[in-house]
Amino acid sequence: MFCIAAFIIFAILGIFSASHRKLARKAWYCVVKKITFKPCDINFSEEVKGKLLGKLIIRRPKLAKFLSKWFDLMAWIFVILSIWSLLTVFNSGVNLWVYGTCNASTGESCSLSGEACGVNRNDITFIEAVKKNKIQDWVLAPFRNFAETVTRIPDRLRTWNAEEYLSSTATFYTVLDLQKEYAIEILDPGCIYCKKLFENIKTANLEQKYNFSYILYPIPDSKSVNGYKFKNSYLIASYIEAVKILPLSNNKFSLSADWQIIEKIFIEQDTDNVQWQTKFNMIFGPDEAEMVLKQFLAEMGYSSEQIDQIVVLAHETQVQDSLAKQKYLVEEQVKTIRIPTLIFNGRRYDSVVGEEVLGSKR
Repeated sequence: MFCIAAFIIFAILGIFSASHRKLARKAWYCVVKKITFKPCDINFSEEVKGKLLGKLIIRRPKLAKFLSKWFDLMAWIFVILSIWSLLTVFNSGVNLWVYGTCNASTGESCSLSGEACGVNRNDITFIEAVKKNKIQDWVLAPFRNFAETVTRIPDRLRTWNAEEYLSSTATFYTVLDLQKEYAIEILDPGCIYCKKLFENIKTANLEQKYNFSYILYPIPDSKSVNGYKFKNSYLIASYIEAVKILPLSNNKFSLSADWQIIEKIFIEQDTDNVQWQTKFNMIFGPDEAEMVLKQFLAEMGYSSEQIDQIVVLAHETQVQDSLAKQKYLVEEQVKTIRIPTLIFNGRRYDSVVGEEVLGSKR
């Protein structure tokens, strides 16, 4: 193990200093002998120790004696850490290519990834593992995650067809045109990056070029008070689903009611020029959020009686089941760990997509 550690160190130092290249070559010969089960040159080990500890033994003999005694152990530790570092870099690289983020467990933790809201896996921490006596789960979690990443490599290479992932309650931004291709966005009403992608889509006019639809996915978070990453996301999603069941009879706008709610949340502002999404995320509690959603419905043209019906529908099983089916679609079929996820033009994107890409055609 000493030879391997010496080779790693002197190979790196040899890049910057020619004096270390000779030692790097000697270390490599020693590594080859180890691999072929031949005895290593003892003189090489003593030569390296002499170079490293020669000056130290004069100034601090006790420290030099201690280091000499534990030299082999430190070599083992160094090699293990080096191997662990290489595996971590490799794993991060594979994750970045497959998922668009270095860490699949926390999708927002990688500075190299694009703009997206992470769908955290909430892997068990070491402290939690000790408390719950699940050390084995903690140890095996990285290997399970890597195995899952490898199984998803084909998804990275395949051609994606948005039409295959339409929900049973899907609506379209414009009138369905069978001559057009399909595009679909997985969104959380509270995710700022879903909002940003939606704005880019509007700027690139993609919603007019494609049969553009969406899947509602309020991001779950077991550590939050209400179980979701953004406190009012599920409530907003429930109202969006509810208005599909009770559409406007006399719609004075070109958009259906569900799309009007999405546009209000993602694009519009209140009278103080504060974005509605910001207010729902940062200011409104559940009661105030529901009151504002009712206000939206009234502005769209719903009567008081219809609004009362929608309020009931938003909290009924029919809407909950529809959102559960969309959740299953996202987690078990699309299998994304970051949203917004956009599927169009045969590709899948798990972050905010620029206008230049949205305007392109294959």
